[in-house]
Amino acid sequence: MNHNLFLGMYSFKIKKKNTRNTKTIGINNFLSIAYPDKNNKFSDGFVQEIIKLLDTKTFKNERKTHGAILEEQSFNPSQRTFDLLINGGITGLKQYIIDESGEKNELSKDKTIGLKFYARLWLPSSSNSGYIFIQKYGSLSIKPIFDSIIKTVLNNNEFSLIHGRMIPTTTKKRQEQFMKHSQIKDITIVSKKSSYDTAFAQASQATIKLSNIKLSKDGLVDKTDIDSALDSHGFKIADRDYLMKATYQNKTDSYNEEKTVVLDDSEETINIIPSILVPKKCVDIDNSPLFEEMKKLADLEIQQIIKESKL
Repeated sequence: MNHNLFLGMYSFKIKKKNTRNTKTIGINNFLSIAYPDKNNKFSDGFVQEIIKLLDTKTFKNERKTHGAILEEQSFNPSQRTFDLLINGGITGLKQYIIDESGEKNELSKDKTIGLKFYARLWLPSSSNSGYIFIQKYGSLSIKPIFDSIIKTVLNNNEFSLIHGRMIPTTTKKRQEQFMKHSQIKDITIVSKKSSYDTAFAQASQATIKLSNIKLSKDGLVDKTDIDSALDSHGFKIADRDYLMKATYQNKTDSYNEEKTVVLDDSEETINIIPSILVPKKCVDIDNSPLFEEMKKLADLEIQQIIKESKL
């Protein structure tokens, strides 16, 4: 496997379009209102509307930066899952096909250079949130396509996304696993009234970066660790509030991932979204996602979400 494949997870909530009211419309209510004449509102309504967008011609996102066509799809009405395998990639640029000798063939900016991408949409019953899983190659993602698909479907039915976007998310189990196998690379201390604060124009530079921090206990860094690290070098921080950002480094057999976490004494949880590395068994010899194996991987993530949220 030459390129690492990852599976990103996002959640979204729905509200009525063009209203200041940000009250969430539950998934069941959304389907009932959007597809009142359909027997199975998920598969006959929601799913078919998305298939129609992707199946007739190349679908492009709002900014015309990405394009995609549907290659394979399946859905489970009882579980309300919709799995897709699409060919898609970047468009809107002059691109070239370059062979091993260096010869290149120019392509029109309207053409799309496609790769296979897997995605799953999940609209759980009796929930206020929908979910989408989107596979990517390293940092190469086709998320803009699904941003536009979701917005188009909602807009067609007089709905919109709360906050206007899908929110990256993960399971508590993955967060805990990432932290358990991570090491702290460095910590940045930022004064709450510093040159980064536009309301405090006269502030001098107030950022300190520390490396090789030894924790007083297992888990998250706290101000005791900071005070101890500074004191060992003869420094002290004035009696003022400050924020801490810790960069955690997680090394696996095939890749190295770094995540920066804002540490706050008032927070009992951390907001960190580790990547889901796609196992080799889910990838074919061409480094493309295997549809059926990716569905099993998404099933496992859904089972964990259900376990944690008791959906």
